[in-house]
Amino acid sequence: MSFFEGGLFWFTEGVLACLAIIALRTWTQDKGIRMPFWKWPVVCTWVLFLGVSIAYVGTSLGEGERHAAFLGAVCAAVIASVSGVVVWRLLRL
Repeated sequence: MSFFEGGLFWFTEGVLACLAIIALRTWTQDKGIRMPFWKWPVVCTWVLFLGVSIAYVGTSLGEGERHAAFLGAVCAAVIASVSGVVVWRLLRL
């Protein structure tokens, strides 16, 4: 587990996050989707929710709480699906 405490992991994590943002910006430009300032926090909040949900499920499984991980995954999947449709419709405005 010392890999996750080192600077190399966090450097790689930052580079991948920057690449994901650049890829999202390029994709929206290619598709002709206008991205005013207010849309970026909406998308970032949705992505952050997905990350926290995955972390919750992984932590619950790591602690041996399979039932909590299952319930968390189901709740997160429902919320992410519904909010994902809302975010997608907002992006298409």
